[in-house]
Amino acid sequence: MDLYKFHTSNPAIFQQFSIKDILFLYYNCPQKEKIVQLHSSFNQFVFSLSGGRIFHQGELTYHVNKHSGYLLRRAGFLQEMNDDIKGWKLLAFYLKDDYLKKIFDEFREHLPLRDLPPVPKEMMIPMSINDRIRDCYFSLIPYFKQKTSLPEEILEIKLKELLYNVFIHPDNLQLLSYINSLADGYETPIWEVMEANYMYSLNLSEYAHLTNRSLSTFKRDFAEYYGTTPGKWLSAKRMERAKRLIDTTQKPIGEIAFENGFNNLSHFSRVFKDKYGVSPTLYRK
Repeated sequence: MDLYKFHTSNPAIFQQFSIKDILFLYYNCPQKEKIVQLHSSFNQFVFSLSGGRIFHQGELTYHVNKHSGYLLRRAGFLQEMNDDIKGWKLLAFYLKDDYLKKIFDEFREHLPLRDLPPVPKEMMIPMSINDRIRDCYFSLIPYFKQKTSLPEEILEIKLKELLYNVFIHPDNLQLLSYINSLADGYETPIWEVMEANYMYSLNLSEYAHLTNRSLSTFKRDFAEYYGTTPGKWLSAKRMERAKRLIDTTQKPIGEIAFENGFNNLSHFSRVFKDKYGVSPTLYRK
């Protein structure tokens, strides 16, 4: 499920408004299933107001709780409900790259850009939050309840104030390093995106979007780097990971199939048997 499309197509569930290249969201997460597979097609700044969720990408796990914040990069992931915390209320902001670069350039001379750490590769970049940052994002909540037209200039100023205070926080240098790389035109290597997201059930257009490339450029760059087609490479990588999880965990076969991009257990079993000569269940035995 593409989070951006799901959010924008369900305004009754997700309180929202947009100005320029920004989508503002304020909502209680409606998740019902224990684990859902999602992907984010734009950079998203998220501030958790109450409750929380657990995120999984590949072998990495992230815990989001009350008063935590993070930048979610373009990525596929699994979102899990915490057994002890069912609800999750949050504020989120989608900023398209060009707009984010514009804001960053406005602030550039005021930001601590010397001796930044390497650009992080993880899909979720946590941010430290102080009282000033918290006051900034809480001040936006009343606008979601306003019935009259919204003053775009004021909203943009308030968002800029929020981002500025996030950027200058001395513990947010990893996030700043990532934003700086975007502003400088850095193109994420195709292998970096694919190695982190191959296990998710995405089509080629969605993978191209994660890499910030057109579909034709994605196919060309993929072939140059891997020397094969995306379909063959994805199938091989998913089977390797599924076999490794069967070897090293006690997870149910259906769960392993889901975690490797297969929504149909019969299809997974058939592909596994074609690859390894035996069904996943017999292989485990």
